[in-house]
Amino acid sequence: MIVREEGEDLVLVRQSDHALLSGWLAAAWGAPPWAAPEPYLSSVVAARLHDLAWTTFDEALPCRADGRPYAFSEVARSVSTRLYAQGLDAVQAIDAYAGLLASLHFSGFFTSHWGWSHRGRPQSLDGDEEDAIRGFLEREDERQRRLRDRLGVDQVRDRQLMCNYLWLQLWDRISLDVCRHGFTGWSADYPATPAGRREDAETVRLHVELEPDGVCRLDPYPLLPHPFRARIPAVRVPTALLGDGATLRRAWRAGGADAVEVTFLSGSR
Repeated sequence: MIVREEGEDLVLVRQSDHALLSGWLAAAWGAPPWAAPEPYLSSVVAARLHDLAWTTFDEALPCRADGRPYAFSEVARSVSTRLYAQGLDAVQAIDAYAGLLASLHFSGFFTSHWGWSHRGRPQSLDGDEEDAIRGFLEREDERQRRLRDRLGVDQVRDRQLMCNYLWLQLWDRISLDVCRHGFTGWSADYPATPAGRREDAETVRLHVELEPDGVCRLDPYPLLPHPFRARIPAVRVPTALLGDGATLRRAWRAGGADAVEVTFLSGSR
């Protein structure tokens, strides 16, 4: 899950709920200079369901020794890679292309695809962690070869797949950053990506700014609706509950009234 401190509370967002926003961004993507993803529905499914893998872990609400729920980045790779594989099986069963795209997304945490390097990419691991990652990459490499053959991903479609993969990283990052940073002035420039599928498409660095009152500015603005509003389900729990596991789990499972609400606007004021 995504865990953010806000005053005397923790704001908790399920991975599967953050991924809803990724899917909504994918569905709304395509304002010039950006192109819409293609195949459209499969790309939206990949974005919407890419974190399906975390559902069983998040619902169990494992907590650290201090009572704070584990953030996704704190989970051992020997655990997360097992979750990834289960989730990818489910996504592939729904849509083969979405399964391929999501498999590339997760394997990309540990090896670079088309030059994208993840911020949390481990530099060196030992023992069980290294074995888990190696085994996961071997299985996903086989999955990707199998799906590429099944889907007929040739040179033209490989360019298309590259764009969808790189844009999935943007959809994921935007949603993650909205959920984990809140609206306190954080800003960043994401890695450069092609804005379109054509070989001569321009390369663009998307700039993001998170402003008070739930505003996320994007430049160059990539979404067809303007403004674009979204509401991501969240659970707000007082930090005072961290020592009371039963009450914390009750709040987690019964909560539903809270949300991270965001309005996307163009970067130009």
